[in-house]
Amino acid sequence: MFMIGSLTAHASTFVAMTAEELIQQSDAVVQGKVLRLDSKWDAHGRIIVTEATIQVSESIVGNAPAQIIVRTPGGKVNDYRVEALGFPQFNKGEEVVLFIKDDQSLQVNRIVGHQQGHFEVVKRLDGVTLAVPRIEDGVSFLTPSGRSVPAPRSTELDTFKGRVRAAAARLGKPVQK
Repeated sequence: MFMIGSLTAHASTFVAMTAEELIQQSDAVVQGKVLRLDSKWDAHGRIIVTEATIQVSESIVGNAPAQIIVRTPGGKVNDYRVEALGFPQFNKGEEVVLFIKDDQSLQVNRIVGHQQGHFEVVKRLDGVTLAVPRIEDGVSFLTPSGRSVPAPRSTELDTFKGRVRAAAARLGKPVQK
């Protein structure tokens, strides 16, 4: 293959998940603050992962301990960097809402639905608090039949949590008030 110049393509495609699917596959939905980030090689030395320590301020659905560790692909160790487009990336100090699944074999949690299960909590200048989806440019979502689906939109935090609780109750999941 002959190529002139170079192109950088940054794109990832994921199967779109409904709120009900995210909740059904989650052990808990939590709100909390990122306290610490630690990047390291996985146990097999094949890929770099980042573990985010989250101080849980509220369990919205299910039960979660006061602190959880969430592992995601990507990160930087010494001179090696792995960028995992479409997977959650955290910043120390940020407030988040996460749909989590407990991976007991690794003793960490993972985010259900990749970036679909990661929302940043931000306050607008007018004081309204929002749940903002953390979807990167270049990430797209498709239905199982291949139809493109728009990324989720920002929602007022209280409305977002109310919708999550209502969907969880319909699914018979334990809801926290």
